[in-house]
Amino acid sequence: MAVEVHEKLGELAALVSGARGVPLSSSVVVDREQLLSLVSEVRRLLPAEVQQAGDVLAQRDEVLAAAQAEADEVLARARERAEELVDAQAVTRAARERAESIVLAARDEAKRLRVDADAWVDRKLSDFEEELDRLQQQAHRGRDRLKVRGGEDEGAATVTEVAEAAEPAPVAAGAHKAERGETSRS
Repeated sequence: MAVEVHEKLGELAALVSGARGVPLSSSVVVDREQLLSLVSEVRRLLPAEVQQAGDVLAQRDEVLAAAQAEADEVLARARERAEELVDAQAVTRAARERAESIVLAARDEAKRLRVDADAWVDRKLSDFEEELDRLQQQAHRGRDRLKVRGGEDEGAATVTEVAEAAEPAPVAAGAHKAERGETSRS
């Protein structure tokens, strides 16, 4: 239809261009019937063209609205996904920080327990060492008495005398606990 309108407008232009001029003026003499016929055809064609242009504009508006709605939806989904990723990263980061905190606390606790255990073992070893020293001193005293008696009367020492010689000397409180099988924990 647009082609027909352009053709009719071209015919109008040719009619005016080919018309005879009026002397001493810029006016021309045009065949009225021919001019009115062309104008009438253009009027008949224009409403269809205008309607078609309106339809195209309406379609354009619909396409733009649909594209805008789709773009808004894509943007909303992208924002939601970005928020989910940020939330997931925050959860992951928090979990990682919590795990590191737990590991550090466990290491500190293990170190503390190791130090406490080492201190307890050291105390026990010290108590055993004192007890061994005490027993060794008793054994030396008993042997010394046997030697002294052995010089006076070989073999004359009685079992009672040897036992008295082996009598326990005063010992540190920790050693008595060890003798009784008691243990202390810190």
